[in-house]
Amino acid sequence: MTKKYIHIADLIYKDKVGIATEEEQRELRDWLDESDFNRQVFDELSKGSTLSRSYEEYRAIHREQVWNRIEQQIAPRRRNLSWRWMGYAASVVVLIVAGWFMGTMSGHKGKHEDVKTVAVISPGERKAILHLEEGKKVVLGGRNGVIVDDSLSGRIEQVNEALFYQSEAGMKEERMNVLEIPRGGEFNVTLADGTRVWLNAGTKLTYPVAFVGDERHVRLEGEAYFEVKRDEDKPFVVDLNGMKVTVLGTSFNLKSFKEDGRTTATLVSGKVEVEAGARKIVLEPNQQANLFVGKDSLEIREVDAEAYRAWTKGQFVFRRERLESILDDVARWYNVTVFYEQAGAKDIVFSGIMERFADISETLKMLEKTGKVSFAVDEKKIIVRLR
Repeated sequence: MTKKYIHIADLIYKDKVGIATEEEQRELRDWLDESDFNRQVFDELSKGSTLSRSYEEYRAIHREQVWNRIEQQIAPRRRNLSWRWMGYAASVVVLIVAGWFMGTMSGHKGKHEDVKTVAVISPGERKAILHLEEGKKVVLGGRNGVIVDDSLSGRIEQVNEALFYQSEAGMKEERMNVLEIPRGGEFNVTLADGTRVWLNAGTKLTYPVAFVGDERHVRLEGEAYFEVKRDEDKPFVVDLNGMKVTVLGTSFNLKSFKEDGRTTATLVSGKVEVEAGARKIVLEPNQQANLFVGKDSLEIREVDAEAYRAWTKGQFVFRRERLESILDDVARWYNVTVFYEQAGAKDIVFSGIMERFADISETLKMLEKTGKVSFAVDEKKIIVRLR
């Protein structure tokens, strides 16, 4: 089995750098067609960030006994392998571990056990990285204090695990900051105009330390909940992945992750104007605008808007959501990777309320109550299979 995965890793490596022959490409396609699991492993390895990880990093994320087993299997071939690229080494390790997962899971098929957990996975926490304009990075989360206090940027301070901006009157230059929330984190910031923003895991907000000009303009990647300070003379504008949202003073949730395939604006109170392509619409409370990838049109639907801000209050609330969408949110919050044995599991629809700060096993048990899927958890990976 290990020999097979080393061979497949070699094919993926050659395909990635563009040196695979037609026969090797065909063999790789045949392997991908064997199972949804193979396809997902390939997709994970094909991400640029995955192939650039170091061999030692992959070793660190797996249990010692699993790693020892893997090391014993590949040791006899190590002297004969020319692993010039660390990404190639990483792909070999991931494929072997994937094979180990499949072997582990096959022993449980047909038993329909509850969540199998071999490690405690902690929920997210208050943490962020602040990128200042001059290139300096500040890690936020545990310690309060003044970060910047000068005439160019005003006063930037962390108080009670939140970020606050105060700008001097008459500032004429916009100095941009970026607040980045890693996977497994959340944070909130009060901007210089008094607008409050809650940022979810895997999110970036780009904004000025002081708003100069006729608009208050920010850019979002990921998910955030806004409570905008009203200013009729200076609209607040958010740009995110093909959608432009303009407001005077209101509260709303915006979400756009690449893996979701859509950008959403959900209005809690007030009014917002949503623009995408040639279309502009005004949302009323409890309405949601959806912009889907590949479509230049907005779809409007009625929703329970409070469900879309529940994450700011420590809950997951889902209203007839696909399992894939739910587990994408769970994966970002708990900083785990999700693998599906069968692609059909992604389309199961689920409604429910779960606590964000609970152990991940409790969250997965709630999802297992559908009676349609089961889970196994190993270190930072969740395996999903149909019952």
